[in-house]
Amino acid sequence: MLSNRKRFGVRAAIGALIALGATIGLGIAPASAAEYDYPGAIDPGSITVTTVDGTGGVNVGEQIRIDAAWSVPDGAAAGQTFGFTLPEEFAGFNGTFSIPSKDDPSQTVANCTVSSDAAPVVTCTLTDYVTGRTGIEGTLWFVAKTDKATTDTTVDFVVDGKITPVDIPGGGIIPGKPLPGTPAKWSSLTDDGKIAWVVAIPGSAFADAGKITVDDELTPAGAGTAEHHNVDGVLTVWGTDETNTKPFTVPGWTGEWNATGTAFHLEIPGPIDATKYYMVKYTTEPTNPVEGATYANTATVNGITVHDNQVWTTAGGGAGTGKETGAFTLVKAVAGDGAGKVPADAAYTVTYSYGDPVVTKTITLVPGTPVQSIALPLGTVVTLEEAAPPVVDGVVWNTPVFGGTGVRVLDGGKAQLTIGEGAVASITLTNTATATPPVTPPTPATPEKPTPPKELPLTGSLASTGSDVPTPLLLAGAAALLLGLAMTTGATLRRRRR
Repeated sequence: MLSNRKRFGVRAAIGALIALGATIGLGIAPASAAEYDYPGAIDPGSITVTTVDGTGGVNVGEQIRIDAAWSVPDGAAAGQTFGFTLPEEFAGFNGTFSIPSKDDPSQTVANCTVSSDAAPVVTCTLTDYVTGRTGIEGTLWFVAKTDKATTDTTVDFVVDGKITPVDIPGGGIIPGKPLPGTPAKWSSLTDDGKIAWVVAIPGSAFADAGKITVDDELTPAGAGTAEHHNVDGVLTVWGTDETNTKPFTVPGWTGEWNATGTAFHLEIPGPIDATKYYMVKYTTEPTNPVEGATYANTATVNGITVHDNQVWTTAGGGAGTGKETGAFTLVKAVAGDGAGKVPADAAYTVTYSYGDPVVTKTITLVPGTPVQSIALPLGTVVTLEEAAPPVVDGVVWNTPVFGGTGVRVLDGGKAQLTIGEGAVASITLTNTATATPPVTPPTPATPEKPTPPKELPLTGSLASTGSDVPTPLLLAGAAALLLGLAMTTGATLRRRRR
């Protein structure tokens, strides 16, 4: 027998061979994922397999419980699906179960089915519960039945097209469980919501008896037990060997239920084969099925009493959660006497932020076209702020104004709102464009022509000083000037003669 490590290595090698074969065209197909809207919703590491009866080992035909965790992204809608594929060893079950809301079990988050394929496919379909919610996640569980024996310590689930090995309780699935040497009784839940009861009678215990008589009575409702009864009036009898793998027909037996379906009397005629076992099977139904309720049954076989209890549980279930949301939409408007100058397709950028730590996202607006509804959890406080609007010639932008029911205006053109339950807040962001007059350049001045200076008059006023000088004085000054020049000239001539 291979060790777990070696077995894992073999699986890895087989996986590599499959991938190689698909690449080079050998016709070897990899594990295929079922068609889901969210094929990766199941967490592979969360899948577990346990026994329903709490024992450590698993036999063929025994009920086992499968648990897993799941989540789907925000925006998931009713009718969308997720799930995974079971190993072939668990092909002994097909049925349905529902995942209720954790907060309100009367609401269903998803309805699930288990197919009857050789490798059963689990498909869960989301309901209207998810509409308008975020953070949708949960758990699921259901009861399956082992169908094949294996010496492997793990079985292979398929999640999103990838094989996920999961441990088997007790390290394998045993082909058959040896039957006891004394009369025994056991029970299990059926796929259709009934309780199946089996009485195992070893022939060796009654080899000398002329017949086997079974008187069976359902335990009535009382302290610790709930009411159940038989509905179909059916009793099934067959024989088998010690390993319970070679059934045969038991002839001549008789049996009948009472009128209320709470007891029956059955006889198996002799001779009794000491090497064989005689099996009796029937079903009951809870009068009012209650999760966790106990149903009991007692049978007397030739004076030997055997008893069994069965705890009622549904075929499957789980719990789903999701935060209720509200939403807001945002539409852009342009006002003011400069609005006509702004291009109709001009784009504007707005950021909205929320949460702790803060999440900031950006949206782009075009006037008159609202953004798609933005869903957020109830009570979320959202802060809105517009980036600088586009530059437009001839336009001056005023401070942007957010408006709408529940909008709180803040300084600097910002605003806040609180997301309300089931409501979509309609917000309008208005930018006022003010037209500015065109700037006309000034006309340059014509340069003036220079005016020639005036000659000083010999008489009258002096233009340069504005003082009045008498004419005699002017004449005297001129004579003195001439005299000075004559004397200078005479002195120069005398120096030259010397």
